[in-house]
Amino acid sequence: MHMNAQVILDFIEEIGVLKNLPRTGWRFQGIKDAESIADHCYRVSLLSMILADLLKAKGVSLNVEKVMRMALLHEIAEARVGDIPFPALEYIPEDVKENAERNAVKGLLADFGTVGQKYINLWEEFEARNSIEGKLVRAADKLELMIQVFEYEKVGYRSLDKFWTNDWNQQGFDDYPQIREIMELLIERRKEVLGKCAKKHKS
Repeated sequence: MHMNAQVILDFIEEIGVLKNLPRTGWRFQGIKDAESIADHCYRVSLLSMILADLLKAKGVSLNVEKVMRMALLHEIAEARVGDIPFPALEYIPEDVKENAERNAVKGLLADFGTVGQKYINLWEEFEARNSIEGKLVRAADKLELMIQVFEYEKVGYRSLDKFWTNDWNQQGFDDYPQIREIMELLIERRKEVLGKCAKKHKS
């Protein structure tokens, strides 16, 4: 089927569930008003755009449009399978999760024709991380996660240390000095915030 008004509207309505689905990992940490998947995706897209433009300005050869498309598409599978948190991977084999998400993406885009296949290919490229664009969006995805960890800690949550020690949450950072620099600044700001909180607690 070619894309038409019904196909587009049906997709946009279904993907809208991401506005209401919380990022499940935060709920595991006792955060009741957790960000939605759509909240996360918006900021990943902004980060991806800024980082891509920064790298491009420094002479790195990459396709900024592809970066943006990947960032917008990277979580669409969760509209059908939900957000499977990191602890669940101890019980759900990685290939099972990947196949479920791949099938969800294909199902979501089944009526988009050749355009849908283009989107599927971009999603696959992001998952494979076999291009500079895919690697950059993955790093932006993880950097946004760590920024959100810090923001929850700023408002008082104190059960999030494991996020900082889990290497999974810093994938690709060392490939980009600019991202590593942002991460190091984030760590310094965290130390300042936790230090101030410790002083208040003592007093």
